[in-house]
Amino acid sequence: MTIYKIPNATSFPQVINLGSTFDVPLIKEMAKVISTEARAMYNQGRAGLTFFAPNINLFRDPRWGRGQETPGEDPYVISQYVNSFARGMQEENGNKYMKTVVTCKHFAAYDLENWNGTDRFHFNAVVSPQDLVETYLPAFEACVREGNAASIMCSYNAVNGIPSCANDFLQNEIVRKQWGFEGYIVSDCGAINCIQSTHKYTSTNADTVAAGLLGGCDLDCGSFYQQHAQEAIDNKTITEADIDVTLTRLFTYRMRLGMFDPPNDTSYHSLTPADVNTADSQALALKLAQESIVLLQNNKSVLPLDPKYTVAVIGPNSDATGTMQGNYHGTAPFLISPIDGIKSMTNSVTLAKGCDVKCTDDSGFKEAVAIAQKAQAVIVVVGLDQSQESEGHDRNDITLPGKQLDLLQAIRSATKNPMIVVLMSGGQVDISWAKANADALLWCGYPGQSGGKAIAQVIYGEVNPSGRLPYTIYPADYVNQISFFDMGMRGKPGRTYKFYTGDAVYPFGYGLSYTTFNLSWSDWETLPKYQSIDEMSTVHYQVTVTNTGSKPGAIAVLAYMTFSDPNAPMKQLFGFQRAELNPKQNATLFFDVDVETFKTVDEEGNKVLKPGAYTVRIEDLAHTITLV
Repeated sequence: MTIYKIPNATSFPQVINLGSTFDVPLIKEMAKVISTEARAMYNQGRAGLTFFAPNINLFRDPRWGRGQETPGEDPYVISQYVNSFARGMQEENGNKYMKTVVTCKHFAAYDLENWNGTDRFHFNAVVSPQDLVETYLPAFEACVREGNAASIMCSYNAVNGIPSCANDFLQNEIVRKQWGFEGYIVSDCGAINCIQSTHKYTSTNADTVAAGLLGGCDLDCGSFYQQHAQEAIDNKTITEADIDVTLTRLFTYRMRLGMFDPPNDTSYHSLTPADVNTADSQALALKLAQESIVLLQNNKSVLPLDPKYTVAVIGPNSDATGTMQGNYHGTAPFLISPIDGIKSMTNSVTLAKGCDVKCTDDSGFKEAVAIAQKAQAVIVVVGLDQSQESEGHDRNDITLPGKQLDLLQAIRSATKNPMIVVLMSGGQVDISWAKANADALLWCGYPGQSGGKAIAQVIYGEVNPSGRLPYTIYPADYVNQISFFDMGMRGKPGRTYKFYTGDAVYPFGYGLSYTTFNLSWSDWETLPKYQSIDEMSTVHYQVTVTNTGSKPGAIAVLAYMTFSDPNAPMKQLFGFQRAELNPKQNATLFFDVDVETFKTVDEEGNKVLKPGAYTVRIEDLAHTITLV
């Protein structure tokens, strides 16, 4: 075997950024690149072929430290993401061999790390049947039925008193029997031990092995099965036939990966390190970062910024590099910080961070204020990093850390020139003050290896922003109104855009552009006003979107259903499509509304179709159908 020098793998934007692109085809292309690079490294003995991704838990509460790993708060968006990611990673398409194996995680109702004295190893998620079916299961169902994923990971927490990895109802009844899952289920690392040690669901090692294995978990990411399975067989709490079932599942996928066949039998054997971090892969990482950035405010069209302006770059994330990767990342081939990106766009730049992300020391404010006073424009990059949000670490509040707000206020007091605030964070941060006082405001998430370049390109107009928020940005007091432990979606003030009744700082799906778009019905005359519940047919909507501005741009068009049923969500996303248009150019987009789109979930967790008025809302367009 020829031994090559292995380059570092392409570092794409964090998953929360992928959610803000609303670009499913591009996500699939990214997944194909990841699996190509994985196979290339596997061929050199430097990587495995089974990946503990994607994280498809819903971003239920803004305090959650791992929300950054998910595409956001909407079940439909997450479902579209997992379908695209799984198919891109496994990339079978009639091939005899799978390219890689993906593992959809964390099943189920996992979205708390460590809060108020309770950690994920002890947490019991009390979930109603309605919320389970409506909110917590859809992405995993899509993982199985649409993404055809080979593996699912069961989570540390318990659901309604039963540890997830021992939950026969969830893993066997729902996943295998109802959804037809044929793959294998693996525990989160150490979760089998948690069945006994933290949840106290079992009291003996043999019973714990049986609870996990018979409850549906085939593979222990840990050593509990290895240490105690023989004891369970000897005690007859499990049988060799039970072991045969799980081994068949596990080895089937090793065979489908080609691990027991001659290497040359797979078309992937020809991949080498030359296929890692290619120019095309770098361009894709940059494009995803560009599409993910959300323009939240642009008073008096201060952006795009004139490159002739002298610029002061300030803030704890102004020179961020590794922060832009979020958590769970490898060593990037390169990292372009915001300051480096801005320097590539203009020659007159000064830098003074003011403070670090924790911002407990304001001694650097004086220098930051001084350069702000001399500049024609100020760019302040604030936000979070992994010291504030990460696996094992939830937040207690959703404000800017430490004295970061004081830094913004000091800069605003120092200059009346344009002040552009860039928020770099995975989770939501209350930016009410910036909304009221900054001239322009952008959210950039954690944008990956080319993040700083993408940020600068948007600020200076080389790229027209098209991202839309993947979650609701709540006011700071939200965390005082609802317990993190409360898994209910409808309890006041409600969770996510579907149920939140308060005033959001910025709503889910919000995002501005440097151009303008107009939407109109293409088929208004043919749209039905009534449908019979007994003879329903799919309704086909056609919408014409036109770029009415002076700049090329892209728009992600979002389609919602609203219901007359007071127990239903206030609105529910059922489709989205992107269109990239030059000035005066238009495109026709198609949205199908089938019978499933009209269904709601009752308190018992049943999907039901009820008579009444239903309104399809595609951006500002609305059409009502009455079911009789």
